[in-house]
Amino acid sequence: MNRALWLVFALSACGSVAPTPAPLDAGVTEPADAGVVEPIVDAGVAPSRWPQRTHVTHDVDRSLAAVLETSALAGACDAVKAGNNDPTTRLRCGKWMFFYETFGTTGVPTPLLDFLQKHYADSYYGRGFERLGFVADPASTTGMPLGLAPTTGKSGSVETRAFTCASCHFGKMPDGRYAVGYGNLALDYGKFIASLGAPLSLSFNANDPKVHEQLRMELAAPVAAAKAKSGYTTEAGLVGLQLLGAGSNGTLTIEEQGRFLALPTGTMDFLTKPLVDDGVWTVSRILSLWNLPVGRVHEQLAWTGGVPTLENFLEGFVVIGVGKADWPPERLAPLAEYVRTLSTPELEQAPGDVSAGAALFVSKQCGTCHDGPSGESLRVYSFAEVGTDSAYANIYNPGADGKPCCGLGGDSSYVTHGVKAPRMTGVAWQTRFLHNGSISTLEALFCLSPRPMVTLPAQTDVGHRFTCDGLTVDEKQQLVAYLRAL
Repeated sequence: MNRALWLVFALSACGSVAPTPAPLDAGVTEPADAGVVEPIVDAGVAPSRWPQRTHVTHDVDRSLAAVLETSALAGACDAVKAGNNDPTTRLRCGKWMFFYETFGTTGVPTPLLDFLQKHYADSYYGRGFERLGFVADPASTTGMPLGLAPTTGKSGSVETRAFTCASCHFGKMPDGRYAVGYGNLALDYGKFIASLGAPLSLSFNANDPKVHEQLRMELAAPVAAAKAKSGYTTEAGLVGLQLLGAGSNGTLTIEEQGRFLALPTGTMDFLTKPLVDDGVWTVSRILSLWNLPVGRVHEQLAWTGGVPTLENFLEGFVVIGVGKADWPPERLAPLAEYVRTLSTPELEQAPGDVSAGAALFVSKQCGTCHDGPSGESLRVYSFAEVGTDSAYANIYNPGADGKPCCGLGGDSSYVTHGVKAPRMTGVAWQTRFLHNGSISTLEALFCLSPRPMVTLPAQTDVGHRFTCDGLTVDEKQQLVAYLRAL
């Protein structure tokens, strides 16, 4: 496996005392897309759910088939390529790209994925790797997941499947609905990366010292059962030979495997082996793509708040992923247009009276930091000001020389060494909080229940005490109720 980039944004929560922000010009202008209207920012009013609007695409449903819209999306991108710029066709093309476009990046060798699904779906991974939080593709005859699509990028001479937007930003929400744009906090990215080669290695040496002890224990029975099948050893050998010719640079040390295995679901370091490596271990939580900012001078995307626009972020995806084709802005435009239509799904059950929590949000000055339309900050803060784990400060720029790594060019705006307060939207379905996902409930974030006291590198749950100190129990409960209504 070589390189891929994940569209990762993040979610935080309310603070009752505002730190002083680091300077960043992020003024609000009129929306560039008249079809997506961003609410007006008023510092004296608590954020509310965005107004529901009619969507061209069907993006939330308990029926997976209804959300995938396979027939409606078929041929849409071919039509756009042929010159059809009808808005409906362009949005359908963008949705198809969301699920299936790999930008020519190189991914996981297809023979390995097929081998794992054939022999370990029932005993370890689940069909379509569902036990690791992926959603199985109902159209796949070999048990592949949505978000891991065939790509033109090869590993040596071997066909691969590469990550798409849907791998992280599509999933089944806790209420049972499938939703496009949902930050898939069930995704066990760490175990997926760490375990890919383990079943094959253990097939030839059950005590292989190059496989982490946790994986050796978990896979002992599944591997033994697989080896009892007629022809399995021969097939494993053939797959191993194919991988030798793949030129893979994905070998992980025991220490590296351990770091991946220790990641909570819904978190990742997407700039490290076996992908492109920025030289530092940084952990971030997957954010939903709902209610992205529109029409600002600087949209402050990514956890650093350093990416100016969604188009810039998509261009970075191609650059870091080493896409094998030319991707000028006009080719990326349908995907950007579609992502900008994604808004928070309606709550299935109307919230109770949350006016007390909304009033506290204002009176406790939560809005001083969470001052954007969906509670995102309009500025970037230093880690010292927020108090959270500072390992993320050097992402893109481990040498602290002001220049971004990983082929991102000379745009130093990517490097802020700070963190934004991301959008507070869809909190009712969130199961990870803080930028590194080290806290799993709003109650723990507000210290209504104990924080887990995580001490792992880049995963500590320190800081953001604004939700703990200076608030009564009743005030905390009222704020939690309000946040879950957003």
